[in-house]
Order: sequence, then structure tokens, then C-alpha cells
Amino acid sequence: MTDSANHPVTEQGKLRRALAAVFAWIEAMDYTSFDYTLDRIERLEREVGQLKQELRQSRDTGLVDAGKGTMRV
Repeated sequence: MTDSANHPVTEQGKLRRALAAVFAWIEAMDYTSFDYTLDRIERLEREVGQLKQELRQSRDTGLVDAGKGTMRV
């Protein structure tokens, strides 16, 4: 009889843990306007970094091409 009395208690504990996990997941997935702003700034910073790198590479290529051009003349 003690076995059947303890069974609902453990099931109730499992249900509470499962619900707590679900609510924690939902709360973690909450995406605020502040999160959006930070993500957008991060993407823009990354894009600026890529553009700087491309500009640096194009300048380096331009100097090499200019050097080759003056050697031919």
C-alpha cells in the first residue's frame, strides 16, 4: 500500500519538474527589444569590419597594380 501512495507523489514531482523546465525554456526564448537592438548592433559591427577588410585588401591590390604599372613604363 505504501507503494501506491508514493507513486502519485513521484509523478507529481516529475510533472512539476517538467513544467518548470518548460517555463524556464519559454522565459529563455523571450526576445526583448533590447536583445534585438544588441543583435542588430553586433551584425552592423561585423559588417563594418568586413567592409574595412575589403577596403584594406583593395588598397593593397591597388598599390601592387600601381607598382607593376610604373615598372612597365
